[in-house]
Amino acid sequence: MSGRWSLLILPVLLAACTQSHSREVVEASPDGAGYPARLALSAGPLPDEQAPLQPEGGAWTASAAQVAFAVPGQPALFALACTHDAAGNAAVALTRRTRAEAGAKALLALIGNGRIARLPLDAAQPGEAGEWQGAIPAADPRLDVLKGGNRLEATLPGGGTLLLPASGEPGRLITACRAS
Repeated sequence: MSGRWSLLILPVLLAACTQSHSREVVEASPDGAGYPARLALSAGPLPDEQAPLQPEGGAWTASAAQVAFAVPGQPALFALACTHDAAGNAAVALTRRTRAEAGAKALLALIGNGRIARLPLDAAQPGEAGEWQGAIPAADPRLDVLKGGNRLEATLPGGGTLLLPASGEPGRLITACRAS
């Protein structure tokens, strides 16, 4: 019975240990007894590193060797292309256009078609209009997240989440690339 009580009490004790996020200012004791005092923060707004917003009007386009999600008339925000190395091994090149810091590396999280995949990307072009790139062997089962024709979510830390509409084009590219 005591084991059940400890399981019930543990969350309460942990909740009591959390840090306060209030902006209340507590005056330090006049004798400087060493009690840590809270300092007043500036009255201005807190810094906000907001991720880029989902663009309106974006759609998939396809060519023989590439599929891309873009707003018409603008560069692709997300693109997949089938490439081959000197030995003829097929790979899927991924490009995500969003802010990037020089030398940064990240995992692109893809959610869709009943799967979740995390694919490594490197910042290829730094800046607010940056570009991330990576290449995954075409046979890699993580790419199956792109097959199935359902809506996809592509999230890059600091770059926000793209909600990619349902399309069979990414799956078609993966299948063709694996067969090449």
